Amino acid sequence: MRIPLIPNTVKLLVILMTILIFAMSYTGHVRTSMLPFPKLDIEKSYLMLGWRLSGLTYDRAACTAALNHPSTQSRPIKDNPIKNGCGYVNAVRLTKIGGVSTSSVRVSCPMGVALAMWMKQVVQPAAQKHLGTKVSRMKHLGTYACRNIKGSIFSKYLNRRSEHATANAIDISAFTLKNGGTVNILRDWTKGNAKSAFLKEIHYGACGYFRVVLGPEANYLHANHFHFDRGMLIRCK
Repeated sequence: MRIPLIPNTVKLLVILMTILIFAMSYTGHVRTSMLPFPKLDIEKSYLMLGWRLSGLTYDRAACTAALNHPSTQSRPIKDNPIKNGCGYVNAVRLTKIGGVSTSSVRVSCPMGVALAMWMKQVVQPAAQKHLGTKVSRMKHLGTYACRNIKGSIFSKYLNRRSEHATANAIDISAFTLKNGGTVNILRDWTKGNAKSAFLKEIHYGACGYFRVVLGPEANYLHANHFHFDRGMLIRCK
C-alpha cells in the first residue's frame, strides 16, 4: 500500500524539529527559564543535568540564582564579545566554590555552576572518605586564555580554539586540605595510596558535570592537571 504523502511530510517535520530542539538545547540556546524545571540547587542531583547546565549559557538571572549559595562566592562579570574565537558571555568570577577557596576563577556560567556542584557533591565527600578531612583550597593553572588547543596539529593550521578561549574550561592542579595536607596531581596520581584514590574518584566523578574531563592518563600534556570543559565534544579520560 502506498503511504500517503502528508503523513510522511509530517513525520519528516517532526524529526527535523526534534533535531533542531536538541541542537539548540545542547548549545544553550534554550534558556533554563524556558524549561519546566525548578531552580538548580548545587547540593542536589538532577536528571538531565547537562541540559539544565546548558540552559544557563545565556540566562544570567538563572545563573545568579544557582550560584546564590552560602558555600560559594561569585559575581557576574561584564561580557567580552567573542571576536576571532576569543571572548565570553554570561561569565562569572568565583573566589569560593562549594566551600573551597581559590584564586580568582573566571569561567562561563555553566562551568561555574558545574564546578560548584562537583565540589559539593563529589570532591568534599571523596576527601572525607579517603583522607578523613575536607578540602579547603583548590589550585588551578588557568581558566580564560585566548589560545588554540595545545599539542594539536589541527589547531595549528585550522585555528581551532581551545575551550579556554571562551572561558569554558579550567585546569586544576592541586588541593589543600583542612588538616594542612596537600594533594598534587603530578605527585600523587600514581602513588596507589589514599591521595591517589581520592584523585581518581573525583576525576571519574567529574564526568557527570563536564563534557570533557582529561587527566594524567589522557596524554603527557595533562600529567600535572585535570582539564574540565563544557564544550561541544564529549570525552572522559
